[in-house]
Amino acid sequence: MTLEGSIPAIIFFILFIIIALAASYLYGWKMIEMTGFFASQAVIASIINLFLWACAVFGWFLYTTGISEELFFGGLVLMGVLLVISEASLIIMLFLQRDKFIIHRREDSHFNFKKGDSPK
Repeated sequence: MTLEGSIPAIIFFILFIIIALAASYLYGWKMIEMTGFFASQAVIASIINLFLWACAVFGWFLYTTGISEELFFGGLVLMGVLLVISEASLIIMLFLQRDKFIIHRREDSHFNFKKGDSPK
């Protein structure tokens, strides 16, 4: 399983992975702040990341179809490892920041009354 001769494609793929991770994280961050729900928004961000990965795998398939079978399977192994790392890092980053996101939402709430206050 060799990846020789496809350095530009691998660089493009890794850039696409970084963009997919950033887009998923930004979605998760903004939606956790907006709704205050961690689990459901983290799952949706993870699915967005998985969808973008599926697009990247399809692109890799189209690129390597006419080149060689070894290149295709070598890329799939690389993609599998990077997918696990990407999904784990996305969930860990959102999990570690969840309190900050939810506290930020509580501070911005219009219904943040103190004891004895009444809505006017």
